[in-house]
Amino acid sequence: MKHFPIIAITLLVLGFLTACEKHDTLGDRVFAGKMVPHVYWELPSTTVNAGDTVVFSAQYYTTGSCPIDHLEVWYNTVEVEDKQAAAPWVTGAVKSFSIVSSATVIRRPEQSSGVMYDHNEAWWNEKERAYQFTASFPTSSTLSLTKWSNTEWDSTLVIRYFGETFMQEFKDSLETLLKKDVDKSYGDYRALFLAKGGSDREWIANYTDSTWNDNSQTYDKHFKNHTLPDDIDALYKSCGFGDLINKSGEYSISYSKQYFLNAHLRCYDDQGNYGMTTPLKEITLN
Repeated sequence: MKHFPIIAITLLVLGFLTACEKHDTLGDRVFAGKMVPHVYWELPSTTVNAGDTVVFSAQYYTTGSCPIDHLEVWYNTVEVEDKQAAAPWVTGAVKSFSIVSSATVIRRPEQSSGVMYDHNEAWWNEKERAYQFTASFPTSSTLSLTKWSNTEWDSTLVIRYFGETFMQEFKDSLETLLKKDVDKSYGDYRALFLAKGGSDREWIANYTDSTWNDNSQTYDKHFKNHTLPDDIDALYKSCGFGDLINKSGEYSISYSKQYFLNAHLRCYDDQGNYGMTTPLKEITLN
């Protein structure tokens, strides 16, 4: 028992002497712990245009015996895609009708920026007791922001951004909702009828009936016999997707796709071990 401390100390010394050996597993890198270089960075701006460079300032040093070799920026690429389409004339069935989707995916796994910053002894700052330098790394012009909304009607763009089946799916879903309770949808069908060139006089004469409501002390307007007329049903079926999302010349549809880089800076020693900055910095590409 008296020899245990000596054995422990011997093991620690051996661990220190072998700390600069290259490790192949994450567990070994974690075990090396304080022996990897220390690194810190700052970005003057975290929003850039795709294709432009991202400028950063870095500070690094090591407390180990393995010399620093170089630094690299690593990042993954996240894609955020948002889609929205609405029927702005629908106010009765469910107060509004829209289809909205948002998807966030890692489009590219973690990768190097492709630039290596070789260690330079001239970067030593005696006051800070660390190496300091300013540099930049590139971004891809293919990751530019895509944004489309309220433009002139173009079905090819809807197919490109929303898919070939979206327009019919939107129309079918809205039709199902409107027919679920035609009394509640009475005002919506009237709005569609007027938008397609009908007159209020025609609407009242041909389709409107009313029932006294004791609770509100007013007449509730609804379809005659509480039934959707065949010609109004046919009017809806004749509408294109553009008709359904249009109100006063504005189309209620929008699409955007934007990319973000989750980046960190690595500082490698000459054995391939590295320290890295945390947390990740999110860079927005426009």
